[in-house]
Amino acid sequence: MHPFPLLALLLALAMPSLLDAKDMAPRDDAKILAAFSILAPTSTGQTVAIGRVVVDGADSGCPRLGAGPGAADIPMHARDNPDPRHFPVTVCEAVIAGRGPAVVRGSALRIHGVPAKAERVVVIGDSGCEPTAQHGCQRSPDARAWPLHAIARRAAMSAPDLVLHMGDYNYRGTPGKIRIDGRPVRVYDAGDNVDSTDCQLAGPYVGQNSPGSDAPDRWENWRADLFEPAADLLGAAPWVVARGNHELCSRAGPGWFYLLDPGSALPGVGTGERHCPPATAAEPLLFDEPYRIDIPRLSLVVLDSANACDQGDLHQAHFDRQFATMQSLANAAPSGQALWLQSHRPLWAVRARDGGGTPTGREASDRYASIDQTLQTAWRRHPPSRPLDLVLSGHMHRFQVISFAGATDKGDRAARPTQLVVGNSGVDLARNVPEHAFSLPVDGATGTGFGLSAFGYMVLRPGPDGAWSGRLVDPAGRLLARCDSRHPARRTGICRPADRL
Repeated sequence: MHPFPLLALLLALAMPSLLDAKDMAPRDDAKILAAFSILAPTSTGQTVAIGRVVVDGADSGCPRLGAGPGAADIPMHARDNPDPRHFPVTVCEAVIAGRGPAVVRGSALRIHGVPAKAERVVVIGDSGCEPTAQHGCQRSPDARAWPLHAIARRAAMSAPDLVLHMGDYNYRGTPGKIRIDGRPVRVYDAGDNVDSTDCQLAGPYVGQNSPGSDAPDRWENWRADLFEPAADLLGAAPWVVARGNHELCSRAGPGWFYLLDPGSALPGVGTGERHCPPATAAEPLLFDEPYRIDIPRLSLVVLDSANACDQGDLHQAHFDRQFATMQSLANAAPSGQALWLQSHRPLWAVRARDGGGTPTGREASDRYASIDQTLQTAWRRHPPSRPLDLVLSGHMHRFQVISFAGATDKGDRAARPTQLVVGNSGVDLARNVPEHAFSLPVDGATGTGFGLSAFGYMVLRPGPDGAWSGRLVDPAGRLLARCDSRHPARRTGICRPADRL
């Protein structure tokens, strides 16, 4: 038996003695609002799938999971609700024994265990909706206004083994400006809601969850922006989730840590369940530690870059420590399979200089600048001795790919992997800048690539010796770009837009 399912089975069998009466009570009549699984590390570095079910009512009992013919049902444990007033739901969880899928008793829903292999990986990012820019976030027959419903349905039809979300799930519930006791204020967003050259945090922040806020984080927004439109994809495969800046504790952080964060009090899971500290605390920020997910064919290091300012050096010392941990995780990954990094904010991406003419990052040219300075500095100080094969990110509301000269030189510690930015899965798109294929200086190296301002998602396939291939498709399944790490193009690098195939 594979060690991951064996460990999951032992954890599941240990659960009954640790649960209270509410958790143990079978609830076949519970109203199930969502069901999905999240991959998480154990305290010994293995990988498990945590099945989660969202049940209506903050004081509801939890259903059980059916593990298969002849197997005892798995009881679920209620997570600690940080704010029952604004989250009138119960989030139940259990380690899924075996590969799954497990059946949620009282429903037709199924949730998946650790996949047998990562052969087909769906990647989406920045999937939420901005009501003022996207026609009130109503479903559109042609999916042009907000296409997450269509993307989730189409991606689920591809039968993925794994889904990677690059972060920023909840836009409708995370405005940049709010009122505190009637006074208009800007929300702390690690530099994103202030002038581009101002990336500092002086003391406790002002956020949506501060006392007196008129826009606290709440379940209704999470349900509307993620759990209802993405239901098909949530049920299609286990997810690995990155935290975006819209999930900072000053924004939708309470919902993130209650609903999606892989931290859990279940026995053996690597980290306990966490909650956002008060905005008025001396240290109001919360950082997830990097962790690694191992599946046959793929090792994935997940970095919490939500607080990494795109320019400046906010929290630089913290991210230096994060990258030192990431270096150790990458170096200890199983040999013979692909090694990817998942981070909401790109390590390397090209954008326009801001409207005032001030550089927004290290200069790429007179017209462009590159982000993210904080992460670039940490990378230079702690490059993994085992080179990464790919970096996956979101944050920029478009698709962009950057390949670097020498990136395939496995003996070069400074060699950089290809950077894919998949931030085009729902939120109002940003203008594509640069507009055409480019070859520009990016953080001291030559970056070659292109971008697209078009809604879509990616399907990636890890290959032998770190090779990978993939397709970027639109909500209707039409090809937008094709990628192959073994056959880079001279003008566009590892990926080629569909009109150049």
